Amino acid sequence: MDLTSEVTDVALVLPSWTPVAAVAVSGLAGATFAARRGFDIVGVLGLAIAAGTGGLLLRDVLLQQGIPVVLTDPRYLVTAAIVAVIGFFFAGLIAQIGPAMVVLDGLSLGFLSTLGAGATLNFGLPWQSAIFIGTITALGGLLLRDVMAGTPPEVFRPGVFYGITALVAASVFVLLVSRGADPGGSQLVTMIIALILRAGGEWLGWSGAPPVDLSARAWHSWQRHHPESGAEADRFDLTLIEEPVHADHDHRAPGS
Repeated sequence: MDLTSEVTDVALVLPSWTPVAAVAVSGLAGATFAARRGFDIVGVLGLAIAAGTGGLLLRDVLLQQGIPVVLTDPRYLVTAAIVAVIGFFFAGLIAQIGPAMVVLDGLSLGFLSTLGAGATLNFGLPWQSAIFIGTITALGGLLLRDVMAGTPPEVFRPGVFYGITALVAASVFVLLVSRGADPGGSQLVTMIIALILRAGGEWLGWSGAPPVDLSARAWHSWQRHHPESGAEADRFDLTLIEEPVHADHDHRAPGS
């Protein structure tokens, strides 16, 4: 399936300050996350920068675009520093505006996925690469935040709808622009879909499913067709998957 066929002119039309706003939302969530867990000012600043700029940083590194934009444009680091200070002193207040943060977080996820996917398509890379880098751009800040905080990355755990939201958003954007849709309109549609999925995960309980181990079923089916192998059954432990670790509900709201 050739979805891209030379899609190399994806001009995203939202205002130039929009990426900075996305960094501010993600950075504020990262700063609040750190402050509510007792990090000092350096820790809060570090997690704010990681959460806010991590996705764009990973995008530029993967695409080998030279010096990442978060280092060449001072607005990104300055914005991350400002929201770090806000999160350090007002984490409790920010936690009280959870619904607004969920809305902004959903829009930010969708927007960042379009920045990653759009840049990838502009390089003439295939649609698979565009979806991958779009997803990484949306999730990179969360991944770096959790790695720096010493916690398992929550985007990979059942009970958190970030990963699916980012993957769907990047896929929708790539599909739309590859079919000739207006990039600006495709970007807005992607952000709305990401918002719906993010809000559904937060307020309707949507979540990713844990692994389903079919080993025992497959083994029993094999035994029915090969009864002579029954004597060997006791040699195998078919319950190797541990109980899935669900994310705490306290972690689902941005920065909580």
